[in-house]
Amino acid sequence: MVAEKVGLTLASVGVEGRFGVKLALHAFEWLALLRHGRPFTRLDPERQGRFLHSWTESRLLILRLAARLLLTIIKPVHLSQRAVKVRLGLPVDQFANVAPENPVRLPPKQVVRSLDADTEVRCQVAVIGSGAGGAVVAAELAERGVDVILLEEGGFHPGTQLGRDPLRVLQECYRDGGATVALGRPAIPIPLGKTVGGSTTINSGTCFRVPDWVLDNWERQGLPVDRAHLSTLFDRVEKRISVKEVPEHLLGGSSSVIARGAEALGLSHGPLERNIDGCKGSAVCAFGCPRDAKQSTNITYVPDALKAGARLYSGFRARQVLQTGGRASGVLAWRAGGGPRLTIRADRVVSSCGTIWGVPFLHGSGVRTPHLGRHLTIHPCAKIVGRMPEEVNGWEDTPQGYKIDELVKEGIHFEGAFVPPELTSIAVPFAGPAFTQLMEDYAHLAVFGFMVADEGNGRVWRTHGGRPAITYWISRRDLALIQRGLQLLSEVFFAAGAERIYLPISGREIQHSLAEAQAVLSRRLSPWGLELAAFHPLGTARMSAHRDKGVVDPDLQCWELPGLYVADGSVFPTSLGVNPQVTIMAWATRCAEHLAAKLGA
Repeated sequence: MVAEKVGLTLASVGVEGRFGVKLALHAFEWLALLRHGRPFTRLDPERQGRFLHSWTESRLLILRLAARLLLTIIKPVHLSQRAVKVRLGLPVDQFANVAPENPVRLPPKQVVRSLDADTEVRCQVAVIGSGAGGAVVAAELAERGVDVILLEEGGFHPGTQLGRDPLRVLQECYRDGGATVALGRPAIPIPLGKTVGGSTTINSGTCFRVPDWVLDNWERQGLPVDRAHLSTLFDRVEKRISVKEVPEHLLGGSSSVIARGAEALGLSHGPLERNIDGCKGSAVCAFGCPRDAKQSTNITYVPDALKAGARLYSGFRARQVLQTGGRASGVLAWRAGGGPRLTIRADRVVSSCGTIWGVPFLHGSGVRTPHLGRHLTIHPCAKIVGRMPEEVNGWEDTPQGYKIDELVKEGIHFEGAFVPPELTSIAVPFAGPAFTQLMEDYAHLAVFGFMVADEGNGRVWRTHGGRPAITYWISRRDLALIQRGLQLLSEVFFAAGAERIYLPISGREIQHSLAEAQAVLSRRLSPWGLELAAFHPLGTARMSAHRDKGVVDPDLQCWELPGLYVADGSVFPTSLGVNPQVTIMAWATRCAEHLAAKLGA
């Protein structure tokens, strides 16, 4: 059963990822032969455990990366089995009788999922991508009477298919099964959505407006910022997606631990704001909401766009922007798995493919500015797991419902990060008995993390196969911010009464006291030993006041290709320092206003 599920997971990974996993598996099998005289699969469990530990704690980066790659695939598969959850005392069947009260259904006449032959269609605006950027542009334009076609590579998954089976959601709703990784110093996973609703379907639902000091920076770069108008755009977005502070009854044990520690240290803290309506605390936001309570774009903007007359082509991957007379004039697309060709003729094209996948798409469409793919920021995230004396039962908490905003202006933002066991398994570096022991303590674990407003030290490249390759080199400044964040978060956990904490530092994970933790964290950290993640890639098609400084102008129109607009997180010229969902939506609304005016709508 495990082997079958691993195979299904690998099938959702790109060609390069599958090759890497297979290479690591072969190396793992036969290097054991050199050390122990037998392949890994023929070793006894004790020697298997020692060999695995030698990889996860190796000083050789390549061995640690290979082990992490394998465990990222295998551990969630292992924990998805009911028998394993029962044995470890993890929650099972909590959604057996859960269903949306008013399930969202897309009007079938407005949705196309397959074609029998090559097809050409016509519209005023073709929008590629249905996440925080594309869905907003499509709805805002359709409601103004503009003829819109919305193109999405992923499928539509109703609430009845979300949350219940994390492994299936990873395979079907995440890009490459959740195995997207930025290679560099260190390697950092960046999970991306591939479904109607994009990453909004599987994100935390955390909502922030762009901070004023970020806008100040953009103004210094010459970008026009009409703050009064921007405020009305945020109001419009927040009303539609029901942004509100997480109510007290939805905050559970993990949030309480952090609140207790922050209060003891005199830090500013409180509930986060999220896009929720009718939330009952299912606590599986990263696998989609089984109640349709998270007001992601698959619940809000996409149905609104279709209700207003837009057409959705679901399961179609855009290949390139068509051009006529030096202007964007449509989109060429195919079914994601191959098949008949779809040609969309349009007056305007909006790329909302995202910061990562938008780069090879734009490059393949003829955009050649040297800024395309550069300036990548990702909000590197670190977390600490705390073992508490009391039962925390974090699965009864809002996964990301609490914050410590003491250091936000310094570029460090703390947010709750308790996630289901399948994702927890990826977040902790352990394997073998150490991993089993940690998961047996799951009811006593509290998790909290932070992200840093990073410098633009990443880059997205277009491979020969038209896929993106990501490189990222964390700067000394950002490394210092991560170290500062870990120091403060250690204090918070021990002030809250933690028995021990698990740091995201290879070979230095378990710390039993604040003195022990601070001794480790007072030394210079090596980025190679950090276990980090990232969730907010931004900046690879940044807007600029002059064409030689970026990819799109302040109205989000491509400098090099008139008629082509970009509306997603790639347009922001710097890191935001906060979750970008609402800011992307506000800029997408602004883009839609501009397009509507151009089209006379």
